[in-house]
Amino acid sequence: MNDIDGTASRLRTVFRHFLRRADLIAGMGAPTRCEQGVLAWLDEKGAMTPSALSAEQKVRPQTMGQTLDSLDRRRWIKRAPHPKDRRQVLISLSPSGQKALIKGRRLRQAWLVGELNKLRPQERKTLVATLDILERIVQS
Repeated sequence: MNDIDGTASRLRTVFRHFLRRADLIAGMGAPTRCEQGVLAWLDEKGAMTPSALSAEQKVRPQTMGQTLDSLDRRRWIKRAPHPKDRRQVLISLSPSGQKALIKGRRLRQAWLVGELNKLRPQERKTLVATLDILERIVQS
């Protein structure tokens, strides 16, 4: 394994552990990562059709349907008739979905701020520089 392969492998492993830890911080009853993605998207973009959501999240319509059913059972989304196309339905974030989204964000933010406060100033500077690089990678 060359240096680039090793770095890529280590990066994937670190991200996997980071995401797992963030999921644990949010706790039981919190939205799953997929549900969190849909709730965040609805919060940012507003009401959307299920097909538009599945396209934006890059998942099959059947998978999005299952996620939306789960969110609906928890009353974290609202379904409404499409104003221009009766065959369609619009999905939007409900007040309780907004609360679940905010709660999860606050818990993960508090954990992360606590961890960042444990770093030495030079380590925080290095991390900030690394974030710029990671942002370029994910935007490519």
